[in-house]
Amino acid sequence: MSYQPDNYKEQGGASWVVGGTLTAATLTAATLTATTLDTENFTYPADVAVTAVATTGAAIADAGLLQFVTVTSDNADKIVILPTPTPGTIVILRNGATGYELRSSAPGTVAINGGTGANAESAIAANTMVIAICTSATTWQAIGLAGTTLAAVEAAA
Repeated sequence: MSYQPDNYKEQGGASWVVGGTLTAATLTAATLTATTLDTENFTYPADVAVTAVATTGAAIADAGLLQFVTVTSDNADKIVILPTPTPGTIVILRNGATGYELRSSAPGTVAINGGTGANAESAIAANTMVIAICTSATTWQAIGLAGTTLAAVEAAA
């Protein structure tokens, strides 16, 4: 049996406490960082389209913490560039029958799955959905979903 305070709420399998107090007795040897999400006013950009281009790449604009990007590419060597890294940013990219190369905005210092270097990039196969999550000012972590296969995106190289 668990204790449920008067301000305990439950809906659709999720539960939370409204306006509670966290004390040292309930949190030990840890750090708590929290942000408040105003679900009534939460918005995110609509589907963004980007066309992969050679050499310089096509940059995804800095447009909030969540973006869904449709990538068009006519050659697997063409490049798409992630937005400036802001921790917490999630970029979901989908493409069609042609793959592309994925780069960070500063490939020499901003890693994709641990890989950096001058013009470092990760190859993205055709018909793959990529979820890239910025985990620090110098790191993107990315996974890809192709059909029913989920795997890490190759480290940029």
